[in-house]
Amino acid sequence: MKVRAEAPGKLFLLGEYAVLEGAPALVLAVDARASAVVEPATTPGWELVAPDVLQKSVAFRFDEAGLPVWPEADMGKRLSLVDQVLKGLAVRGLLPEGGIRVTLDTSDFFAVRDGKRRKLGLGSSAALTVALASALTAASGRRVRVKDRGAWMGELLHIHRALQDGRGSGADLAAAIYGGCLRYRLDEDNPRIEGCGWPEGLHRLFVWTGTPSSTGEYLARLDAWRRQNPDEYRRMLRELRSLAETGAASIADGGVDGALKAFSAYARALQELGAAAKIPIYSAEHREIAEVVEGAGGVYKPCGAGGGDFGVALFGEAGRLEIARGKLERAGFLCPPLAPDYDGLRLEVIGEE
Repeated sequence: MKVRAEAPGKLFLLGEYAVLEGAPALVLAVDARASAVVEPATTPGWELVAPDVLQKSVAFRFDEAGLPVWPEADMGKRLSLVDQVLKGLAVRGLLPEGGIRVTLDTSDFFAVRDGKRRKLGLGSSAALTVALASALTAASGRRVRVKDRGAWMGELLHIHRALQDGRGSGADLAAAIYGGCLRYRLDEDNPRIEGCGWPEGLHRLFVWTGTPSSTGEYLARLDAWRRQNPDEYRRMLRELRSLAETGAASIADGGVDGALKAFSAYARALQELGAAAKIPIYSAEHREIAEVVEGAGGVYKPCGAGGGDFGVALFGEAGRLEIARGKLERAGFLCPPLAPDYDGLRLEVIGEE
């Protein structure tokens, strides 16, 4: 049988960094999707087709321990996400048997800029992890494992964290599995996930800086700074956590003014954290965007780890948002029309008896 799985990307709205200390985070699944198709191959071995990262298909096999063996020594590093998902599923007995062809598509996560194809920071890693692991598990005849979203979230969190040296909140995985706007909290490494609404009259605009960012690198820097400055770390993260609680409550209450104040306060606290830990959360591009947005009467903050990729601008009036959009686009920034994705993981099994 043939299995196709799709999962959306995400943007962090609130709670960056503090979510790792138990604060609530607001994360929005967006309509950029990664897909994985798993089907029988024409040969006994496995074949990987991933045009976004490979110029041609790759044939590989599994060793006696059930772990992937790649044709080139460095290919496991180049295909680290695929390699880690395969290993994680192998130890859980969730890989299909026989010759298998796997086709991956992450084209939604790229944009052409200045004649070059550039990757958008929309959580493609988590989206592809969810799509690939779900498709392979369903193809192995264990679709029931995927249907229990809470349990599946827990399993994928362990697999995905191996790619991040044990760091990462898993909020991007939750967005990929559940979809929609989510309130996400880690309770002693156990995710608590619930849907949340959005205040009527609170208008948002996502802005791409045009430069990439490395969440893993910034989390590693934060961890190093925490070890050297434990008291200052606790103080700043305590403040971020309090602001995240306030912001999440404002969104739940549906108050526009309260939400704008909470997002503005969180943005300032992020700037202070970046300055203290020497993490460029507010890059030159983010600062330029913030000046335009604030000049139009809005609030701006980076999404996620900062340093590049996306930011979110919030306005209480749609007209002011359009003024900011025009100025930002004339300045060369991209404001893609990203919409919420309410479906989350989609799984289709074709040819099942």
